[in-house]
Amino acid sequence: MAEEIDLGKWFKEKFSIFQKKIKDHFDEYDFNRASIAHNISLTLILIIAVTIRLFPYLKGWDPTIKAFDPHMQLRAAHYILDYGFIDFLKWWDTLSWYPYGSPKGSSLYFAVPVAIVLVYKILTFVGFSITVELAAYLVPVIFGTLGVYYSYLLGKELVSPRGGLFSALIMAVIPAYVSRSIAGFVDNESVGVLFTVMAFYYFSRAFIRDSNKDAILAGLSMALLGSSWGAFRFAFDLMPIYALVIVITGNFSIRFLRAYITTISISTLLMMMVPRIGPHFIIATEGLAPVGMIAFLVLYGLLLNLSQVLKPESFRKVLIVGFLSLILLLGGLFLLLLSTGSVSVIGSKFISVLLPESRNALPLIDSVSEHLPLAWGNLYANLSTLLFFMPLGVYFAIRNPTERNLFILTFGLTTIYFSGSMVRLMLILAPSAAILTALAIDNLLMPFAFAAHGRIKLTKTTMTLPSIGGQNAAASYLIVYALLIFTLSSGINTAGDLYSTPELTPGNDPSNLLDDWLQTFAWMRGHTSFYSSLPKTNFAGLDSGQPPVMLSWWDYGYYITAEGDTISLVDNATTNSTQIATVGTMLMWNETAAINLMYMYNVQYVLVVPAGGQVGLGSDLGKSIWMIRISEQYTPEFGVDEDDYFGSSGYVNKYYQSVLYRLMAYESPDMNLESGTGSKPPFINDNAGLVPDLRENNVPANSLLYFTEVFRSSGLVPTAPGDFPFIRIFRVDYPDDIDLRVNEFQLTMSKIRNNM
Repeated sequence: MAEEIDLGKWFKEKFSIFQKKIKDHFDEYDFNRASIAHNISLTLILIIAVTIRLFPYLKGWDPTIKAFDPHMQLRAAHYILDYGFIDFLKWWDTLSWYPYGSPKGSSLYFAVPVAIVLVYKILTFVGFSITVELAAYLVPVIFGTLGVYYSYLLGKELVSPRGGLFSALIMAVIPAYVSRSIAGFVDNESVGVLFTVMAFYYFSRAFIRDSNKDAILAGLSMALLGSSWGAFRFAFDLMPIYALVIVITGNFSIRFLRAYITTISISTLLMMMVPRIGPHFIIATEGLAPVGMIAFLVLYGLLLNLSQVLKPESFRKVLIVGFLSLILLLGGLFLLLLSTGSVSVIGSKFISVLLPESRNALPLIDSVSEHLPLAWGNLYANLSTLLFFMPLGVYFAIRNPTERNLFILTFGLTTIYFSGSMVRLMLILAPSAAILTALAIDNLLMPFAFAAHGRIKLTKTTMTLPSIGGQNAAASYLIVYALLIFTLSSGINTAGDLYSTPELTPGNDPSNLLDDWLQTFAWMRGHTSFYSSLPKTNFAGLDSGQPPVMLSWWDYGYYITAEGDTISLVDNATTNSTQIATVGTMLMWNETAAINLMYMYNVQYVLVVPAGGQVGLGSDLGKSIWMIRISEQYTPEFGVDEDDYFGSSGYVNKYYQSVLYRLMAYESPDMNLESGTGSKPPFINDNAGLVPDLRENNVPANSLLYFTEVFRSSGLVPTAPGDFPFIRIFRVDYPDDIDLRVNEFQLTMSKIRNNM
């Protein structure tokens, strides 16, 4: 009788064999759950980074360019598309800094407009129908997210794979970085931070892994940084500082020497080809240090080799004589170059970073809010709970001074100092804060992670220590998790509430915009556009048929030229301090005196921004003190003196007779006089102790001698349009005898200059 077959058992055996084959097959691919979780985490972080940077669009705002400077970048991108990159480098812009113009092609860091053009070309090539404006809007998002990714790579290289994730997460949300990489903020920093992190990443790989390829990539990244952002000086000069730290701590090696020489040599040669930097950079103060360090490191390497060959006593003599000779030679050469003027000194902006007290004598630098020293409130707002981790990161780096940790320490301490000196440099503090935090968290949680996996080595010392219980490990993880969640939520809220609103249309509701600047641009394009007079390039006088010239404070120069298509006297580049001071004089003199200067510069229109008297919205009220100080320093012949305008009790009568004040406070006949504020428009000013009040009844501005209002934006209160002016434009009405007045004025100024 045949043996009966148990079908259930048979199927079970066959299924087990099949299951084993499947398992063995996939085991060949060595699926690692930790690796999968790591990659998923990185992907989620990059998605967060993109989402946060697209907040302005996701919140319902139309894609618009933010801030002032990005408008020049957009204008430069249009120029490259229209005329090509070579012609762009030779571009002399005659529509700003009238009547002299300015070398825009050689004075701009060209990486940003080139990035706009590349994004535009790539997206149109793959089939997207977009404008250059939209491409510019997306550049910060793309390069900002790449900056987050390279922060991950840098953290992974210097700390650990876990540290890389922490670094990326922090860079994805930290306000200091989000503010300059959010959609629409297409300026130097939006690409500069990426290239900074790239340079440090490849340089660290070069000396850690002894990789010539990475050293070359580090040099290329540093050159890209030099073509994109003036803060390249920090990254470039950090290299010799770190090299000196390596020497002092005894970590010098031929491996490091090769990486340093390759990186500095390639980056220096390429940066000298950038028009904004130029060949003279090699003998500039900030260019000499990295190159000079090459000679120092080579000589130091030779001395180390001699120490292995010579007897100790002979080597000591060689060391003393060698270093003294080197110091005398290099020091004497530097002093010689400095005395002959061959070495260019550090720019005033960078001196103010190194020596913060010096900015008191530099009103043009001090007038920019982002150049001011870092305030505690700003520090907390940008770093949040990272302030708890950064000191720990410094501690762990000092406790274990490896090559990696010394780089983190050098990077961290220098950026802490520089950002404290100038709030704008919180940007370069952001990646170092991320790395320091990653180092701190990695060292804090590593013992708990090892204990949880039973990987702590048992020794007599560890056996006598109290055991790490599961509850202790859980509490540690929860505390770190809570602090990071607070940083994450704080960064997201800041991005959504503070950085998402376009400056051109301030407000909280996209459906109820303050579109005063957009109204102003439309008026200028219709009434003062240079496009209507482009063939007429003779800038000889008011009657030559030239396009109208607009006078304003330098803050609005890029707006006027790039968006209003109108010729401006100054722009945001602040390249000509004398011209800026002259503009300040025109605005701070009274009408009778000011029109003489205005006529000499062919000014036909004057734009002022009263902003309803609210300094927080960019009113010229708060900027007027800087107009006075800048004019006093750079054009003393015009006699503008702060003491004449501002006394111990606040602004005095001479200020209220100035062109700026009278144009802002002018009460035109159509303004509402029933508002209960006397004979003045109902301006709002909650800072009367700090800035002048536009409601001063003792100096009424109900008539103007030489100005006629031609445009007034709708203002701050929709129910009373025009009563709370945000922007006003006035036409200059020169008297019939203006030529005679100007001749007398020029004779007077000539005598003053001769006597100075």
